[in-house]
Amino acid sequence: MIPPAEGGARRRTYLTAQVLVRVVLALVTYTVFVGTGALASDGVVVQQGTAQAVDCDRVGPISRSGLGWYWSCDAEITWADGSTGRSSFQASDLTPQSRTEPAPVVRKEVRNRGDMVDVDKQRPLAGLGWALYIPLLGTTLAGFRVPGVPRRSAHQRVRDRERRLQWWQPLALPIGWGLVFAGGFATADQAFRGWSVFTIVLGYAALVAGWFIWVNRRRDQQPAPPQPSPEQLTTVSTWGRRLCWVGGVLALVGLVAGVSSWPGVIGLLAVPVCVVVVGTRMVVVARRHASKLQNIA
Repeated sequence: MIPPAEGGARRRTYLTAQVLVRVVLALVTYTVFVGTGALASDGVVVQQGTAQAVDCDRVGPISRSGLGWYWSCDAEITWADGSTGRSSFQASDLTPQSRTEPAPVVRKEVRNRGDMVDVDKQRPLAGLGWALYIPLLGTTLAGFRVPGVPRRSAHQRVRDRERRLQWWQPLALPIGWGLVFAGGFATADQAFRGWSVFTIVLGYAALVAGWFIWVNRRRDQQPAPPQPSPEQLTTVSTWGRRLCWVGGVLALVGLVAGVSSWPGVIGLLAVPVCVVVVGTRMVVVARRHASKLQNIA
């Protein structure tokens, strides 16, 4: 039993870590959303012009641009109709070079948010920013346990190792994040918009499943998996190898499909790679369970 004083210290350590985790995750979410240009991709263009920087400052490590170091510039804008204005640009959209080389800008009308002025350039990663927004926001609200903070008891660590011998459950969150990243990245290729949306939705489903598994584990309501019989181990190992073959063949088909863009290749390979990963884990876990049976015998 943990003494009251020690239990209070552990709780304070845990709460402090969770506050810091949520602050960092909030900053990461904001940085991804701004850095990928997701916000700038919204709206309808109503005016075009050029912006010439008049004053630039280096900002960071935390600023309106998010985490990191960026240029923040004030600029004079000359619109196509001859009118002028002034605006501030973040996230290195303008740099000191823009003092001599004006950048094209647009004014956009954004539903429910008035209008905004933005540099007129391609935002190929905007889809990635929108895809990551929901899971990053959810992770910020839910938080996650920092390994070793506070340190778990020997009994808890043994139980954690036993619970890791599950067939697919520990892979739900990693696979979910991987699919969301791949699907969001694939939105840069117009030819794969439909497949990328499917990949993102599949990733969301895996993240939801992983979240429920994580909640049960955090509440210590997830029991250690029962020891399967030798026949069950053989069956699982066989199906794991089949999944590896299926995923490998699908990945090979994706590679020889003649896709010329890296976003398209990543989007096509995401699901087959996940199939291979699940199959590999089934084989590995089956071998570990078989090793346990031999040790017991």
